[in-house]
Amino acid sequence: MLPKTAVGALALFSSAPTVLAHWTYSRLIVNDAVVGAPWQYIRHHNNSNNPLTNANGTEFRCNIGAQPSETYTVRAGDELGFSVDEHFGHPGIQQVYLSKAPEGVAAAEYDGVGGWARIYSLTSAPKNASGDGSDDEEEVLTWATDNIQSFRFPLSASTPPGEYLLRAEGLALHAAHKRDNAQFYVSCAQIKVVAGNATAGARGEPGPLLPIPGMYRGDDPGVLIPVFWSYLTNYTAPGPPLWPEGTVEQHEAKVL
Repeated sequence: MLPKTAVGALALFSSAPTVLAHWTYSRLIVNDAVVGAPWQYIRHHNNSNNPLTNANGTEFRCNIGAQPSETYTVRAGDELGFSVDEHFGHPGIQQVYLSKAPEGVAAAEYDGVGGWARIYSLTSAPKNASGDGSDDEEEVLTWATDNIQSFRFPLSASTPPGEYLLRAEGLALHAAHKRDNAQFYVSCAQIKVVAGNATAGARGEPGPLLPIPGMYRGDDPGVLIPVFWSYLTNYTAPGPPLWPEGTVEQHEAKVL
């Protein structure tokens, strides 16, 4: 039997990484800078840095108790992003969804009941990133999100003007080999998009659109993984096709 001091130390060691690896998205990035104070343009929820494991409730849109924030004006074609106070300490991915408020409805008044388009996906790091020359197709995956504190992505120049919810979604996979054990971290920024350099003919409504909740099921590929995460050799991110058509999944993070 271990002495009490050893048991206590073991418990502390085993629990600390779980707590420290959690995160919240509290800051919006526009082009090359963080804008505003924490939560100024992101809906402040009351879930602290805890994950969601149930994708079937309305809280899956912007998190539990999320309250309207201020709305930041951006141009179609700007580079946007999110930063966190902690770091992305769990293995997994980052994705971004966009939902347009109905005409005449401000982002602050919009509950996200409309459809959501997937506009960004950051998944596994490039294989053989170490440059060892290996061509082994069975090489296990590493993650482009590992220990970073921010990521940036382009807001398509084709994005129509209007007010939107911009939803950051982190999907942690360390327990996702068991159904309903994937961990989701979500927050919504409020943005107003004004015309960029795209011509009117180049604009198009984001899509395909899916509802939240209803976007994912517990057994969807990417939400439920076939083996423990450290044995994964390939991965398919959940969600509809990326918008605009031709947008590709990213394997390296662009950080601030």
